Amino acid sequence: MQTTNIFKGKKVLFFSPKFFGYGVEIAKKLEILGCDVDYFDEKPNNDFITKALVRVNKKILSRKIYDYYSLIFIDLDKDIYDIVFFLTPESISVKSLKYLKSTQPNAKFVLYMWDSLKNRQNVLDLLPFFDHKFSFDKQDCSQLANNFNFRPLFYLDIYKNVTYTKSTIDMFFVGTVHSDRLRLLKEIENECKKLAKSSFYFMFLQSKIIYYYRKLTDKHFRKSNIQDFAFKSLSQKELIEKLKVSNSVLDIQHPSQSGLTMRAIEMIGAKKKLITTNKDIANYDFYNSNNILIINRDKPKLSASFFECKYLDLKEHIYFKYSLEGWLKEIFLESLNETV
Repeated sequence: MQTTNIFKGKKVLFFSPKFFGYGVEIAKKLEILGCDVDYFDEKPNNDFITKALVRVNKKILSRKIYDYYSLIFIDLDKDIYDIVFFLTPESISVKSLKYLKSTQPNAKFVLYMWDSLKNRQNVLDLLPFFDHKFSFDKQDCSQLANNFNFRPLFYLDIYKNVTYTKSTIDMFFVGTVHSDRLRLLKEIENECKKLAKSSFYFMFLQSKIIYYYRKLTDKHFRKSNIQDFAFKSLSQKELIEKLKVSNSVLDIQHPSQSGLTMRAIEMIGAKKKLITTNKDIANYDFYNSNNILIINRDKPKLSASFFECKYLDLKEHIYFKYSLEGWLKEIFLESLNETV
C-alpha cells in the first residue's frame, strides 16, 4: 500500500479526547506514516467533574477552557499546519475554533465523530468551521445538512497479535455499563447458563459516584454489588490476554447509536467471533453469519451452534480497510484531495 506518499512531510495539529489511549495511538501511527504531529487533549482536564460539566453545561467551565486553548495557541505560535484534526470535540468554543482557523488559513480542518451527534450536542455549533467531516454513524451522514462522509471506526495494531489459544471463556464482555446494558448483560448471562456456556464480564463505571447514583435510580442496579464493577479500565495488554482465551465477544451498542462500536471493529482485527445487538452490522462488507451473531435487544437469545463453528477468515483488503492505517488513509485522501 502506497500510504507513505499521502502522509510524508504533512504537519498535523491533532486534538482528541484521552479515551482509553486511542488518541495517543492515532498520533503515533501518523508519525510512523511520516507526519509531524502536535497532539493535545481536547479537554482541559480528564477528571470526572470536568468531563461531566463539559457534557452537561460547558459554559460553567468557559474560562478554564478558554485559558487552556489560549496557552496551546501561544505554544504553537507561528507553526503552520497542513491538517487540523479534531476527534469528537466537546470542549473547544466557537470563538477559539474560529481564532484557530484564522491562524491556519491554508490548513484543512477535519472532524471525525465516533459518537452520534444526538449524544454530542456541543459539536453542532462547530460544524461550519470544518472543511471535511466524517462520522461512524450512518444516520448522521444521511442528514444532508450535516455534510458528513460515512467512515466506520478502526482497530489498533495490537489486535493483530491476538493469537489463537484454547478457549476457556465462551463469551467475553468488556465495557462501560451505560444505558440498559446491565439489564441486557444479566439476561444474556442467563442465556449462557441455559446453554451451559461460560461467560466473563468486565463491567466498567467511571466512578463510585455513578454506581451509587445508578443504584438509586435504576432498578436493574438495585440488587447489584459494588464488587461486580471495575472503576479502573482494563489495560490493552490485559484485554488482549482475555481475548486470547475467549471464543466470542459480546457487544452492546448504546440505544441511541446506529454506528458500530469500537469493540465490534476491533474484533475484525482480532479475528474473533462477535455477538452484537446492532442489527445494522448485517449491512457491512465484513458481515458473515458464521462470525457474527445478531441478537434482539428486547429478547436476547443465543445459539448453541454459533459457539461450535469456527471463525472464517475475511479477505485481506477488509482487514486493511478497518485497520488504523486504513482509517487514516481514507480520511487523509479525502481531506487532502489526493489520489494514490
